[in-house]
Amino acid sequence: MKFYYYFILFPSFIIANNVAELYGDRIELLGIPFKDPLVLCQIFIAIFLIIAFLQSSLDKIINRQNNLNFFREHFSQTLFHSFTPFLLTIITLLEIIGSLTLGYGIYFAFTQKTTLWIFYGFVILAVTLMCLFLGQRIAKDYVGASDLVPYFTLIMLGIMSMY
Repeated sequence: MKFYYYFILFPSFIIANNVAELYGDRIELLGIPFKDPLVLCQIFIAIFLIIAFLQSSLDKIINRQNNLNFFREHFSQTLFHSFTPFLLTIITLLEIIGSLTLGYGIYFAFTQKTTLWIFYGFVILAVTLMCLFLGQRIAKDYVGASDLVPYFTLIMLGIMSMY
C-alpha cells in the first residue's frame, strides 16, 4: 500500500529511480551515448552559436559593401574610421573560424567523446564578441553593445560547463 501511495503522490521519484538504474551517470539520446548531460548542453550551445555567427559572417561576405558602408558610418567619429575595412575583415574571419571550430568540435565530440574543440570554438567566439563589444562601446552604441551580452553569457556558461 505504501508503494502505491508514493507512486501516486511522487511519480517522478519512481521514474527517476528507473532512469538512474537504466543509465547511471551517462545519458543517451537517439541511441548516442553521452558522458553526462553537460556534454549535450555544450553541443546544443555550439549549434546555436554556429547558426548565429556563421550566418553573420556569411552576411558580411555576401553583402560586404553594405556592411562596409554601415561600419564606416558607425565608426566615422572614432579612431577606427580609417581601419574599417581591415577590422570588418578581421571580425568576419574570427566569426568564420569560431563557427568552423565549433562545427569540428561537434564532430569531434561524437567521434572522440571529448569536447575539447568546442571549448576552443567558445574561446574564439568570446574573443570575437569582446572585439565587437569594444567597437560598440567606442562608437557609443550602448544598445548595440548590450545586445552582445546574452551571447557572451551563453558562451561563458558553455565554457564553465567544461569543468
